[in-house]
Amino acid sequence: MSKVLTVISDYYKDIAGLLLVGAKEELDDKGVQYDELYVPGAFEIPAAIVFSIMSDRSSYNGYLALGCVIRGETDHYHYICKRVIGSLGEIAIQHSVPLGMGVITADSKERASARADKNQKNVGGNAALAVLRMMEIYNQFLK
Repeated sequence: MSKVLTVISDYYKDIAGLLLVGAKEELDDKGVQYDELYVPGAFEIPAAIVFSIMSDRSSYNGYLALGCVIRGETDHYHYICKRVIGSLGEIAIQHSVPLGMGVITADSKERASARADKNQKNVGGNAALAVLRMMEIYNQFLK
């Protein structure tokens, strides 16, 4: 049976909750097991995924990154977004692991909430579907 590690940034707890609802619905619907791992912010998501990949105790077939970065008054937003998104892409390629990217980058909390809500953009659900599809492709070529 397939198993996914869902790494969730709980910096914006309400948005993380919305992302997780959408993701869980898709994973449950497909009968995929998952564990949830909470990290303090979006910046910590890639490191947590790499820790799992490098662990000899890891039993995951895929990884799901869920979180949110909202633009503030400084350039911090740009640096965090670039590093988080870039790192997730590098992890997927360099470690050859299926990874779903559900990290929202938004100008406001209202826009982020709309993107996270399963009844609107459903970023969490779409990221879960993406990791499941990548797991299929991985199995097609590498198993």
